[in-house]
Amino acid sequence: MSQGSKGHGLKAQGHLTVVVSTYEWPAALDVVLRALSEQSDSNFKVVVADDGSGPQTALVAQRWQGRFGRRLTHSWHPDEGFRAARARNLGALARDSDLLVFLDGDCVPRRDFVRATRSAARPGWFAVGRRLHLSPAFTRRVLEHDVPIHRWSLARWLSERGHCTGMAVLTPRDRRKVGRLGVPEFIPDKNAYSPVFLAATDFGRVNGYDLRYEGWGEEDVDLAIRLRRLGLRCGHLGSSGSVLHLWHPSLVAAERPNWRLLEETARSTALEAVSGLRELERELELERSGDEAHVAVG
Repeated sequence: MSQGSKGHGLKAQGHLTVVVSTYEWPAALDVVLRALSEQSDSNFKVVVADDGSGPQTALVAQRWQGRFGRRLTHSWHPDEGFRAARARNLGALARDSDLLVFLDGDCVPRRDFVRATRSAARPGWFAVGRRLHLSPAFTRRVLEHDVPIHRWSLARWLSERGHCTGMAVLTPRDRRKVGRLGVPEFIPDKNAYSPVFLAATDFGRVNGYDLRYEGWGEEDVDLAIRLRRLGLRCGHLGSSGSVLHLWHPSLVAAERPNWRLLEETARSTALEAVSGLRELERELELERSGDEAHVAVG
């Protein structure tokens, strides 16, 4: 097991924040936040990392703040195209936590998701969940009728297996869990590194997501490459750490706009994002300084 030069990686102790990235799908966000509000382990915080959505998404976040209280924060930046990497970095900066989980806003966590995530913490590792993909008709049923799929047992899912694909993710068959030696590292289907669970210190060491990634895709694979280069191994979160992916039309472009950037990272030896957390923090500091100067002049 590779643990890196300083034994970095996940430790079960410490504060945990779930960063939920979202854009203009308030109904899906509502389902995800409901599932997070009913977790068997409630010792965590939530940041809604909003990629520039309109007022309906803000209303959903405000409504759930009534349930979560100060445990929920809504992070937002203007809509200037697909900037998920920037939104996630903003979400990470919104909370001071030891452990971070990045979760897409179309992926519903099961009831023991946070508990499974925390229990997967091991030095020298980061972890990734797997996805059960719901059909279009079943997704509509979930959204329109508030179906509590996050509470469903494996037996219930087996009775509904005609409405989804990837049922094996809800079983304990995969041995590539965090901490398992003598088995291959976990590589998620279609390189979908979401949800991803990592130590905040490791996220800082690799400078977070690379802000140069704009448009759909590859920013999560880029992060995984750099985490492995840091000395971490990747395991999966197990059946309880699997998520329920709501159907939507594919966002994958015929031409992958970020493929060149990903190849650049793969060819290099870089650990850090070219433009990441630190650059974003400087940008925010300059904005704050400018606002303060404007107020002083006014």
